[in-house]
Amino acid sequence: MAETNSDIVAQENWELIIESLDRLSEGITIIDSNDKLVLYNMRAAEYLGIADDINVGASLNELVGIQEKDGKVDPGSLLMQQLDASRENKPQFFEREIEGDRILSVRANPIPGGGVITLYTDITERKAFERRLIGMATRDELTGLINRREFFTLAHHEEERAKREGHIVSVMMVDADYFKKINDTYGHAAGDDVLRNLADNCRSIFRKTDVVGRYGGEEFSVILPGAQVDMAKVIAERLRKAVEESVVKSDKGDITYTVSIGIASDIGREVKIEEILDRADRALYTAKAQGRNRAIFDTEIP
Repeated sequence: MAETNSDIVAQENWELIIESLDRLSEGITIIDSNDKLVLYNMRAAEYLGIADDINVGASLNELVGIQEKDGKVDPGSLLMQQLDASRENKPQFFEREIEGDRILSVRANPIPGGGVITLYTDITERKAFERRLIGMATRDELTGLINRREFFTLAHHEEERAKREGHIVSVMMVDADYFKKINDTYGHAAGDDVLRNLADNCRSIFRKTDVVGRYGGEEFSVILPGAQVDMAKVIAERLRKAVEESVVKSDKGDITYTVSIGIASDIGREVKIEEILDRADRALYTAKAQGRNRAIFDTEIP
């Protein structure tokens, strides 16, 4: 009778443990030394896509086969990856994206004698918050383009790459013409809309490999890795024309505007971003002096 009572108590305690584990916001799994899944809670089942009919004691190979057959999320590869913690007797820490665009933090710790216990934490919101913080630190709030600090960070990366690989780098300085007049005539809110429109035109014209940032005020800067002189001129003209054809709505009427663009380039070890930007800036002022609404290469300056 004592044994029976002990068995009952043990069973009740085990059920209490399982119920408690199911209340956790984290997922938990235990894999034994024979590569069998001996424990998992409801959250782990949700994260890993483990079906309700999977029994405790199922081998990882069995899990992989079942999930592939059902076309569901495959927990097998994720569980298999944790075995490294057991075999190497070292903790494993990694992140994994799962179904529903969620991100899991996975912490696998070896169990003495073999096996591994793993904790899964949904860090989707934390990652989104981190991205927002990075965006706040690197993005211009008004236009959504990268800010001046981030522009120089990326520009110097391109400088080092150009020196290492020997390719050409072109730079543009873009400035909205008569921007003060736009603010004075239509108001600062409308002026902000003009800058957003200019940013949208930049996003649609420049390549994904180009680095486009708000340099300050109504001035934007662009790095075009690998863009030869002729290509840079063509791209600048596309932007100039797109802006010229743009219409920005305001309470005081439609706004049309233009841009002036200065361009400069250098190649390989000669690439020095600050110097090229200065040359592009001089070309920009030449474009303004020649009547605005044009793109000028620094080599065209008399």
